[in-house]
Amino acid sequence: MKTIALSKRASLIPFLFCLALSAKAQDRDTLSIPDIDSNYIQDYTGWLTTRLYLLYQNASFRVSTNETDNIIYKPNTNIKIGIAGIYKWFGIGLTINNPFYTFRESVYGKTTAIDLRVNAFGRAVAGELFIQNFHGFYIRNIHPAYEKYYLLPDMNLFSIGAYGYWVYNSRRFSLRAAFIQNEKQLKSAGSFMVRPGFSFFEMTSDTGIIPGNIISTYKLAKDEVVKSGRFYSFSLAPGYTYTLVFLKNIYINAAVFPGVSFITYSYETRNKTIVHEDFVFQLGLRLAAGFNAKRWYLGGALITGFNDLDAPWSNSSFFYDVSQFRIWGGMRFDVFRKKTKTNNS
Repeated sequence: MKTIALSKRASLIPFLFCLALSAKAQDRDTLSIPDIDSNYIQDYTGWLTTRLYLLYQNASFRVSTNETDNIIYKPNTNIKIGIAGIYKWFGIGLTINNPFYTFRESVYGKTTAIDLRVNAFGRAVAGELFIQNFHGFYIRNIHPAYEKYYLLPDMNLFSIGAYGYWVYNSRRFSLRAAFIQNEKQLKSAGSFMVRPGFSFFEMTSDTGIIPGNIISTYKLAKDEVVKSGRFYSFSLAPGYTYTLVFLKNIYINAAVFPGVSFITYSYETRNKTIVHEDFVFQLGLRLAAGFNAKRWYLGGALITGFNDLDAPWSNSSFFYDVSQFRIWGGMRFDVFRKKTKTNNS
């Protein structure tokens, strides 16, 4: 399944779900393994699957120096509310900002954001693509004397990346059942997986990433005052995922991806430009749990380490991560059953 999400703060956030990579869209998609074990997986792709969900993205990055620990930067965003419908290879949905949340721009500043995501969930192969741009941040954990957050309205963070997943035991294990619910895992099963990935991040701030008051207070070196940086990451992570099914309809899924990334980055300080290459360890984690019956389902998921990048510079280190948390509930409708019988008669 493909999920495309385009968002902009203080406006409607439409996104389109598409299930593509299909040679025979009417019967099965090319990402599927046709001979699934029906004792382990129940296929509902021929039903209309609907859902209502809440989405929270913890988009943040942090900078650590020898003198300060974990200066945490965050955009002024909040939980979004969405609805979606999926049938076979196609789905469509709509997400809006939380109408019950006040952004309090006088406290947290103003953030404009574009968030485009594409998720393709096949039985054997899955993929994720993201394009993000956040403009306007505040520093969450360090306050000046007058107890207001440091605001950085000119700070901009752009990122793009893609990750793929290969599921070895797709005959008995369903990734779709854990995350998009157009299938159901009937018995506990697991699978080894491989996750290759690529990501790029660019951050800029005309006044500097670290505010002048923090520089003065902690007496930071000039090499630590970063004005902009570009980071590339190429990763390969083997992993394992397992879904535990109990009490017939309740499931818990976990997946872990320890891997290695080759990173190359360049950044500008007040005095010089530094270019560096290195290998770093990365760890990705996906968790999901819920109740999945024939007609309706409930659940939630946490995805972390998806966009992560940990890169040291001189006496500082930079870490960026966009974790996702979703809560959903939905129903399935066998609305096309009569039409199918008529066509077959």
